[in-house]
Amino acid sequence: MAPSAEIDPRVARTRRDVLAAAREVMLEEGWERVTLARVAERSGYARTTLYRHWPQRLDLLRDLIGEEVRLLHTTPAGDLREDLIAEMEAFQAALTTSGLGRMMIAIGQQARDDAELADLSSSVRADGSKVLRDIIAAGVERRELPSDLDPDVAVAQLVGPVLFRFLFESEDDFSIASVPSVVDWFLAGTNAARGGGARVRTYGARR
Repeated sequence: MAPSAEIDPRVARTRRDVLAAAREVMLEEGWERVTLARVAERSGYARTTLYRHWPQRLDLLRDLIGEEVRLLHTTPAGDLREDLIAEMEAFQAALTTSGLGRMMIAIGQQARDDAELADLSSSVRADGSKVLRDIIAAGVERRELPSDLDPDVAVAQLVGPVLFRFLFESEDDFSIASVPSVVDWFLAGTNAARGGGARVRTYGARR
């Protein structure tokens, strides 16, 4: 249930407390344990209170993930490379520190056989990539990226290597130091594809 613009302070406090408890359960016990019953127990609120705000577990998960995604996003400053690096570093950090990575992967896998989880997965993907898409769109508008660049392909090229390392490398090897190289690889590829057209900036490993 999305909060209204004129939300009662008591309702806002209840939602804040419950979502904080849900986040603690996710981090300490895993996303599978984020149920209305367990979160009610952890938060100290009655189950009936939770059901008034979140009739189903998926409603609670949707709000929990939405809050995590909102917190991870950065504010673009207008420099294509730096904006991409900042957003991707925030995404990479969120994968390991918030439990978001494990939840996204699990929901994505189960979404193949569950229509409700498929809807949740689609929503998470759209919300999670919004700022990245905005940065890419701004780069296209400034003619720093090809005008025919497919946003879905661009997001996959940036996010894919990070998710791959999250899945198959140890936590010690999963460092944000790799993000600038991924961004530079992406920018070099897009510039090569357009054949060095007008106003193309040259990107190198500056950090």
